[in-house]
Amino acid sequence: MNKILCVVLILSSTSLWARSESDNLKITPIIGFERVQRFTPSPHMKTRGIFGVGAVYKLPVGAVEAEYTHGQDTSNDVTNNTSYKESDDKVKLGLRGTASLGSFLSTYLRGGAQAKKSETTATTASGTSTKTSVTKVNPYVGTGLGFHLLQFLTLNADVTAVYVPTSTPGLSDYEIQPSLGLSIRF
Repeated sequence: MNKILCVVLILSSTSLWARSESDNLKITPIIGFERVQRFTPSPHMKTRGIFGVGAVYKLPVGAVEAEYTHGQDTSNDVTNNTSYKESDDKVKLGLRGTASLGSFLSTYLRGGAQAKKSETTATTASGTSTKTSVTKVNPYVGTGLGFHLLQFLTLNADVTAVYVPTSTPGLSDYEIQPSLGLSIRF
């Protein structure tokens, strides 16, 4: 909880600074859900919460975007009496195209590359072991809608698909990240 509070405070102060320096830069907190591939204790898909920060810098044509998210989940293997804690740190860098659909609605398409670093901690009665994966880079695409509620307040709905190829039966090749949030202009 303290980490989330610190992130929100930093983002609030950064958003104030970013808006006062340039209307081309928008920094937004991210809170949402994602559906990810998991291989422990057995291959499966898992839904979990995520949080992070995103930045969009407008160019004369389109925009450049950067995003950081962190997600964490746990699984238990009752057969082997083992609990697993898995956490992922993800960084996206890409391009975004936005279109206004009137004074109250806008839409965007996004695409780029995502780098992901994972850490898995297995805890048994005899001890704890931690395994960190190598950083993997995969392509992503997404789309979103912005509902302009007031001059300074926008409700955002977003869905992003990250292509993560796997040969494991029963697992999807895509990790899906829908999110819903508010953007406040300062």
